[in-house]
Amino acid sequence: MPKTPSAPPRDCRFAIVDLETTGLKADSDHILQMAVVHQDATGRPLSEWSSYVRPPRRWRTPLGPVEIHGITRRRVAFAPTLAEAFATFTSLTRGCILVAHNASFDLGFLRAASARTGIPLEHEGSLCTLHLSRQLGERGQASHKLATLCAEFGIDPGRAHDALHDARATGAVLTHLTSRLGLETSDELDRHVRS
Repeated sequence: MPKTPSAPPRDCRFAIVDLETTGLKADSDHILQMAVVHQDATGRPLSEWSSYVRPPRRWRTPLGPVEIHGITRRRVAFAPTLAEAFATFTSLTRGCILVAHNASFDLGFLRAASARTGIPLEHEGSLCTLHLSRQLGERGQASHKLATLCAEFGIDPGRAHDALHDARATGAVLTHLTSRLGLETSDELDRHVRS
């Protein structure tokens, strides 16, 4: 793992993010792992960071579907607190466009984390690869899952439901989707960025 950056690289445009959580409800479930992969406008990876996150009541908080995310109590018991990890996360995403697969899910948890910690999110909007995939209507494909898109585009997804591997895969998928959709300029892509 490269040295943890303290801020986005100067030529960063996108911060590809992924979270693993104890469940699906941002108001009551907790973040267990977060990752950021910085990528420039051409899809070139610039830097990456990931961290497990210690849940409140570290020995008693239910960890959710361990059989899916593989995050055991041992991995999170002495991890950074939400406030510590979230402070790093916000410093790494400041001024970037956040990209996620099903961005509304991740943003729900990020906004809840911001409210819990009092640390503001300072990104420049969000871009959802799930939304972009659905724009490719001619594919005639019902599934827009990250794993399905990786298989379609010949991308090695790494270890599914690991935040860093999923963020890397999402970044690679973003490059293929923007190419397929003909989004060649910043202005064209910005039309898909949501505040």
